[in-house]
Amino acid sequence: MKKHMNKKKTILAVISLLLLLALTLSACGKSEFGVSENTDKRMTVTAKNADKNSFFMVGSLHASEGEEITITSNLAKGSVKIEIIGTPAEQSIEELPKMDGEAIITANATGTDVVSGTVPAGQYMLKATCTERATGTVQIEVKPAA
Repeated sequence: MKKHMNKKKTILAVISLLLLLALTLSACGKSEFGVSENTDKRMTVTAKNADKNSFFMVGSLHASEGEEITITSNLAKGSVKIEIIGTPAEQSIEELPKMDGEAIITANATGTDVVSGTVPAGQYMLKATCTERATGTVQIEVKPAA
């Protein structure tokens, strides 16, 4: 009888451990925030239950004379702050671009917002910050000005 009780306790302990492990593993894959497309004319920011204050910087977008940058939000929930930051024309491998430069375009993307602005020809970096837990995408495109 005593052996039977110990076997039940062991089985319950193993089941509890497996459930805890399953919950831990499922929680690991629930939050994503990054760029899923990155070319010199188009970037896509993807959020899946992205945590507030998550951020990243990536570059670089290239705008020619007469082009604008359009930011199109398709977020089911939350908001993402998008900042377009100019990078120096002369860059070298030895010197990193300034990460704290002033944004040329700033947009607080929510819902299905669209923001655009004409920019001087040059290279631009993207900084994305999740300001509220977010799910969805934000498309950043360089195209001819309207």
